[in-house]
Amino acid sequence: MFNFEKYLFVMKRLVLIATILMITISGISQEHTINGTISGLENEDLYLMRLMGEKRSIVDTVKTDITGAFTFTLPQDREIGMYVIIKGPGQAVELIYNKEDIQFTTTGFDNDDGIQIISSIENLIYYDYLGIKGMNMYKLDVLNELIRNYPPNDEFFLDAVRQYNSLKDELNNRIDQLIDNNVGTLASRYLATDRPTIVDPILDDKEKSKILKNHYFDNVDFNDTLLIRSTFLTSKVVGYLSLFQSEANSQEELEDYMLMGVDSILTHAQINQKVYEFLVDFLINGFQSIGFEKGLEHIANASTLDQFCENTERKKKLENRLELIKKLAIGQPAPNFDAVDINNDSIVLNDIDSRKTVLIFWASWCPHCDEIMPIINSYYGDKNELEVIAISIDESKDELLKSINETGYDWINIAELKGWNGDIVEEYGIAATPSVFVLDENKIIIGKPLGKSEVAKFLAKP
Repeated sequence: MFNFEKYLFVMKRLVLIATILMITISGISQEHTINGTISGLENEDLYLMRLMGEKRSIVDTVKTDITGAFTFTLPQDREIGMYVIIKGPGQAVELIYNKEDIQFTTTGFDNDDGIQIISSIENLIYYDYLGIKGMNMYKLDVLNELIRNYPPNDEFFLDAVRQYNSLKDELNNRIDQLIDNNVGTLASRYLATDRPTIVDPILDDKEKSKILKNHYFDNVDFNDTLLIRSTFLTSKVVGYLSLFQSEANSQEELEDYMLMGVDSILTHAQINQKVYEFLVDFLINGFQSIGFEKGLEHIANASTLDQFCENTERKKKLENRLELIKKLAIGQPAPNFDAVDINNDSIVLNDIDSRKTVLIFWASWCPHCDEIMPIINSYYGDKNELEVIAISIDESKDELLKSINETGYDWINIAELKGWNGDIVEEYGIAATPSVFVLDENKIIIGKPLGKSEVAKFLAKP
């Protein structure tokens, strides 16, 4: 006799088992791999790094086998975007990851070493683009220089212009094909952003510059937050700012032009909060690295972060950084502090009686500090003229004292022994060593020099 209840029971079990298998298979299928072979790279460590503009973060490490082969396994929650496989400085392979397996081979890391994409639609598109872009842009640069200097009435001049336009059309047509035939891919969005703006070669430099500035961002979608997970947006920004360098006749004029460029960039980015925050952070980091104080102050005062309603963590951090930039701007009073030096003497910044005071944030393990501190020491003698307060970010008192004893610098040494979390370190927003502040007799910030020559220049001033 047919047992209906038993049948239902068996069917339910089968459905349950099938569901579990489907979930398991689905979970496995969402895990992807990057399989590569780099010829001659035997038993070497490789690092997989995620790109966020110019910032890189390590997400995995593997070792190659005796053939140079390796495999990175990417979990299902790994973010899509640009990644780079790195062995060391200047040794890298860029890849686009978009939830697919990637397989490639290459003979090395140099530009002349060809990379062959075996599987990965995204990277087949990307490296197709890189190939034609690299070759055509090289030829266009050569022809542009020739056209600029060749007699315009000569037949060869006209041939050069025709060849220039042919190469430009070939590149743009190929980019159009790659984008149109691969709608929905991450590579197509990146290519659209990176597409070079190529102007008529017979125009003079002033006309070319004007057109480039007006159309440089025509193909950039500032509303696309996936551009953040690559270097394409930041490269575009750097390229745009470089357009202003050739027109300046002085450092002051260059800075003013650069600020105009910054305003244009941030105006474009205002349509999306995440992109705006990302670019503000990028510009701040870039300007801090080159000591462009005028640019930092301009961003701090011109920022429109408050127009965005969402209080993201990045927004809060940026607002704090911008306030710190204002507080530590040239012409502002240096934040006072009351601390104890390594001799247990009380040190109050505002009580220091000298014509100039140098604050240097340093560490015993910092090689660049070893380059700058002797320069400062060479000017240190008459304490009524120059006082130096060295604030260490060391956490080990033994290492700190060992370094101080070896160098013999007898200026004021303060050690909070809290690393980057010391009170004075945080008050001055220190993120790198060495960081130098030059104060006048009233403890007003008059300089934040970078490098040996700038330090010497500030201390040599009467």
